[in-house]
Amino acid sequence: MTARPLRPPAWVTTTLCTLAAAALLLIGWQVAIGLSHLSPYLAKTPVDVWRYLFVDGTGDTAAERRDALVPMIGVTLLHSTVGLLLGVSAGFVGAVLLTVSRALRSIFLPLALLLQTVPLIAMAPVIYAVFGSGILTAAVVAAVVTFFPLLMNIGAGLTSSTPETIDLVRAYGGGRWTLLRFVQLPASLPSLFAGLKLAAPATVSAATLYEFLFSFEGLGANLLTSKSYSDYGLLWTLVVITVLLSLAAYGLVVAAETLLLTGRFPPRESTSAPKGHA
Repeated sequence: MTARPLRPPAWVTTTLCTLAAAALLLIGWQVAIGLSHLSPYLAKTPVDVWRYLFVDGTGDTAAERRDALVPMIGVTLLHSTVGLLLGVSAGFVGAVLLTVSRALRSIFLPLALLLQTVPLIAMAPVIYAVFGSGILTAAVVAAVVTFFPLLMNIGAGLTSSTPETIDLVRAYGGGRWTLLRFVQLPASLPSLFAGLKLAAPATVSAATLYEFLFSFEGLGANLLTSKSYSDYGLLWTLVVITVLLSLAAYGLVVAAETLLLTGRFPPRESTSAPKGHA
C-alpha cells in the first residue's frame, strides 16, 4: 500500500504564496523605479519607505514618524471596522428578507443591483450631504461597498440547501423560520466568508476615500496633506500602509474561516442572486 504524500495545511500554502507574491511585487516596484529614471524626490522605492520608517533623519527621528502614523492608522481602522459591521448587518438582514419573501426580492433586488452600478466617488458626496462629517458618514461610505457582495453571497448560501433537506424539515412540521434557523443559516456560513473576503479589504479603501475627500483625520486625509506639503516619503509610506491594512483585513477573514469552518463545510465561492424557497 502506497502512502499518500504529506501535504501542508491550506493556510500554510496560502501564506507562502502570499509572501512570494509580496516579494515579487516589492522587487518589481524597486526595479521599475530604478529603470524609469524618475526623480527620487517624487518616486520612492520600498527601500525609501523602509528608511522613512526606521532610519532617523536630520529633522526628525524614525520613532517620531512612526508615532505620528499610529493615530492615522487608528482612525482608518475605526472607520473601516464600523463600516464593515454596518455592511455585514445590512447585507445579512437584506439576504434573509430577500430569501424568505419573493415580493421583497422582486422589489429590492433590482434596487440593490442599481445601487451597485453607481460609482462610490459619485455616491460619497451625496452621503456626506445627508449625514455630514463624522464616523457615521465614514461608516456608511464603507458599508456601501460591502453591502452588495455580502447580500449576494449570503443570499446564495441561504438558498444552497438541497431539496431533500428542505423536504425533511417540512415533513417533521418545520416551517419557514425553522428551516431558516436550523438549515439555511448554518449552510450560508461558507458564503458569508466568501463575501467577507471581498468586503473586508474594500472597507479599508472606502474609509480611506472618505477621509481623502471629507475628513482631516486618518490615512486618507494625510495622503492629501502629504501631497500638498510635498512630503513624498510620507505619501508613499501611507500608500503602503493602506495596502497592508487591506491585506491584513483579508488575512483575518481567511484565518477566521479556517478556524471556524475547516472540516465542517466544503469550499464554496458563489455570487449568484438569492432565490426564495417560499
